[in-house]
Amino acid sequence: MPTFKDRFRFLREERNINQEDFGLLFGASKHQVYNWETGRGEPDSEMMKMIAKACKVSVDWLIGNSNIRTPIDTIAAHRTDDPTTKLPEEARKSLEDFKKFIFEKHGIKYD
Repeated sequence: MPTFKDRFRFLREERNINQEDFGLLFGASKHQVYNWETGRGEPDSEMMKMIAKACKVSVDWLIGNSNIRTPIDTIAAHRTDDPTTKLPEEARKSLEDFKKFIFEKHGIKYD
């Protein structure tokens, strides 16, 4: 599996820019970029996050722990608002009727 230095260099070459300009994307010097590309060191975790964000990749992909390049957004599995309030009354009634149907179909009393 590729390492950080491999993926880091790949990102720069993909953009077809020099080390100095690449470093400007996330606040690193040309010297730092050179060292990271040649494996003479790695950025700290905060810099890794900045690089990943600037390049629109996941940190796991950047460090070689994953082949999933793009970050996965986490969304809440629940909502605190009720989107059905935007529906007309007839549509909300249809939803309630459907919920009742599904519950009863599976032998569960719908309250």
